[in-house]
Amino acid sequence: MARRGMLFETEVSWFVLASALDVALTFLVLHYSSNGMTHGTFVESNPVARWFIGHWGFRGMAGYKLLMTLIVVVIAEFVGRQKPMVARMLLWGGTIVVASVVIHSVRLLLAHRI
Repeated sequence: MARRGMLFETEVSWFVLASALDVALTFLVLHYSSNGMTHGTFVESNPVARWFIGHWGFRGMAGYKLLMTLIVVVIAEFVGRQKPMVARMLLWGGTIVVASVVIHSVRLLLAHRI
């Protein structure tokens, strides 16, 4: 019996990497900001993620972002069985959006860290 792997392993890998970097950099920006190690105060700009932080702290926000990543990957796998190009565009588009957030977080750290 042949092994049925994921349809878009490369695209999923890049999306998951960008999402993991987003979680890590969000933690760093918020940690440095809350400890007075930045010029100014930063908050999570995503209102849903901010709600999770308010109720369950960083672990809640990380869990929320992990769940969103998983949902996108599962949707891409299901859509990809019928429309592979749409699934690829979803994953690459998601990767570009999340990577832009990562780049913004790096810029915030470099520009405002004391």
